[in-house]
Amino acid sequence: MALSKDARERLIFEHFARTMGLLPHGTFTSQPEPEPDILYVAADGTSQAFELVEIIDQDYSASLGQSFITKDACNAYLDNLPAPQATAFRSAFRNADIALTFCDNMSGRRRKNALPAIFRHLAVLPDGFTGDVFKGGNPLKTILSYAHIGRGSFAGPIFNTTSVTWVGDPSVDALKGKMAKRYTPQGQLNLLAYIDGNPMFPDDVWLADLEDYLGTLDTECQFARIFIYDCGTSTVKRTWQRSP
Repeated sequence: MALSKDARERLIFEHFARTMGLLPHGTFTSQPEPEPDILYVAADGTSQAFELVEIIDQDYSASLGQSFITKDACNAYLDNLPAPQATAFRSAFRNADIALTFCDNMSGRRRKNALPAIFRHLAVLPDGFTGDVFKGGNPLKTILSYAHIGRGSFAGPIFNTTSVTWVGDPSVDALKGKMAKRYTPQGQLNLLAYIDGNPMFPDDVWLADLEDYLGTLDTECQFARIFIYDCGTSTVKRTWQRSP
């Protein structure tokens, strides 16, 4: 059964607090709105409030989900081919990794509908073909922007499917959403922005924009401290502190 919002936030905060050394020398509880999500009380009785927000790139997550669905569709299509065709295809690509990059306007339905054309094109490639499929022109340019065959010591065919995806700025958007709200905290108010195993682009793609945004904050910011925390690696990637 899925955790409630409060229960999930408590798990995230406990993970963060143990990394930061706030636990076990303190306690914490969930708080109702308009108070921040978590109230932490240190052993000396001082309080800190933490508002939590998850950083997640919705575009990338959707693209990754679409890729898994398309990969499953490729395997299902191969399984449903007439036996002689399926056997011939599996033999030709028995040690192949087939990388397919779909055009960015391809919905899940259009991808599935395009599979017969893709499989027909792959099936007539020279035996043992490796490398870029469209070196001599791309007859499937309305479907695929790129296709590559790799060979290795593994059981193929393996389908890897991706699409061209615009990279959003999930960290800045997440923080801006919290800046617009107002809270009634007990003690110092902090913001904990966390990554909880959700798919993200590499740090150098999004951290630079985040740092630029943090650089625009000043003494008017309602949060005394901002933490960017990665649950998967138990690391604080960035911190910001309001000037006195």
